[in-house]
Amino acid sequence: MYKLKSLVLEDDFKLIGIHTSLEAYKLAYLINKHFSISFERATYDLDMTYKDSFAHFPLFNYYDQNWDCDMYLIANKFSDDVPNLKSSGSLFDEAQTETQTFYLFSSMKHIDYFIKVEDELDIFDSQHILKTINSIGRIKKAYLINNKSIKNPEYLIFK
Repeated sequence: MYKLKSLVLEDDFKLIGIHTSLEAYKLAYLINKHFSISFERATYDLDMTYKDSFAHFPLFNYYDQNWDCDMYLIANKFSDDVPNLKSSGSLFDEAQTETQTFYLFSSMKHIDYFIKVEDELDIFDSQHILKTINSIGRIKKAYLINNKSIKNPEYLIFK
């Protein structure tokens, strides 16, 4: 008999939700500039399969040697043009596409990006970080997210 086991992540990380219309690379640049850190584009994206489509969520990472913590910036939304397979009956129709949006966490569609801070020593000053992120002009809002509200925590494992 098989038993279904759930994955339990330890609460040694902090998760920040960010609302902004910026592209991922622009957000990474602004965060780097305001915090004097160096988020870099990972060599891979977080790839997910949705029915007949694939979504590629951009991932940026940074390791702070002074604080011994890993930080990740991940997009929650991915939009792609997919072919619309409805035929009008004509032999020479142009291929029609429609834009579909996919979410890493569909229960949090209102969030555009996440910053995950792996903080085993619990030295992350969340209030200072949030205050600085919220002061960046193109960011509408940033706040801490309760780790227990995440339905698929395995999506946040990047190593």
